[in-house]
Amino acid sequence: MTTKNMNTPPGSTQENEIDLLRLVGELWDHRKFIISVTALFTLIAVAYSLLSTPIYQADTLVQVEQKQGNAILSGLSDMIPNSSPESAPEIQLLQSRMILGKTIAELNLRDIVEQKYFPIVGRGWARLTKEKPGELAISWMHIPQLNGQDQQLTLTVGENGHYTLEGEEFTVNGMVGQRLEKDGVALTIADIKAKPGTQFVLSQRTELEAINALQETFTVSERSKESGMLELTMTGDDPQLITRILNSIANNYLQQNIARQAAQDSQSLEFLQRQLPEVRSELDQAEEKLNVYRQQRDSVDLNLEAKAVLEQIVNVDNQLNELTFREAEISQLYKKDHPTYRALLEKRQTAGARTQTPE
Repeated sequence: MTTKNMNTPPGSTQENEIDLLRLVGELWDHRKFIISVTALFTLIAVAYSLLSTPIYQADTLVQVEQKQGNAILSGLSDMIPNSSPESAPEIQLLQSRMILGKTIAELNLRDIVEQKYFPIVGRGWARLTKEKPGELAISWMHIPQLNGQDQQLTLTVGENGHYTLEGEEFTVNGMVGQRLEKDGVALTIADIKAKPGTQFVLSQRTELEAINALQETFTVSERSKESGMLELTMTGDDPQLITRILNSIANNYLQQNIARQAAQDSQSLEFLQRQLPEVRSELDQAEEKLNVYRQQRDSVDLNLEAKAVLEQIVNVDNQLNELTFREAEISQLYKKDHPTYRALLEKRQTAGARTQTPE
């Protein structure tokens, strides 16, 4: 039996071991550099947290109201497979160009007015020193493109309501409340609340650009599944502005719902008014048939059989009237070739045939 010598040289063992004292010594020798780098990055982090622009969030809730027409059609809803939740079309409506476009027009969101600060740290420093930002109220602004590119104008506040407007190819003085026109630029300043020397950068975007920018910061989601409550959320660096935008969107949505419901009610009323003479004619025919039936039986007083026939005719007429009302509602949702609409017409035809041949 052969025994191998497994002894390890003393030098290799010392190389594999970590010399803690030597490591501590290295850190101590470079302590100034380590402390300086740590302090620098700590200072940068603190400065960033203090000087960076905070982002605010505003939210509100909107209730999706159950439409009255759906109550009449509740018995027919099972015939439509894979129907979308009631809130799905409302979410799309809230994010549509129709609703957002009204908000953009109401709040003049095509116009961009930004106070000019020192680069990078100016805005944060003004916030730390609690310097009140300037306000510029614009009642009308039109900035055409220059050489196919959007242009920016610089407005410098002067004394006693005066200001100076600078473009790439012009410099002109203006006055609050007076219309200013220069090289296609039209501007009317309603009010200025800023110190003399304060500068604002003015620009204008298209309606589509404004809608796209709004959609990036505006979200709509259902609070919980099938709850009928929609949560509207808006983010931005101006808490007052995002609150006004959110309120405007909610109000425009509600006004749109009112207008849409009024239009549906008007169409339903017109449909019923057209059907009323037909229903009246059917009722007169039923009464005439009842009189003929009485004469054939040579009876002045109604016997039990005649009463049963009369009740049957009245019930069928009531069914016809109810089906007429349902058709008024269905016609707002489906075309005549839809299975639901065809089923209703067949049922109404059957009821009409029963009035022609009472049992």
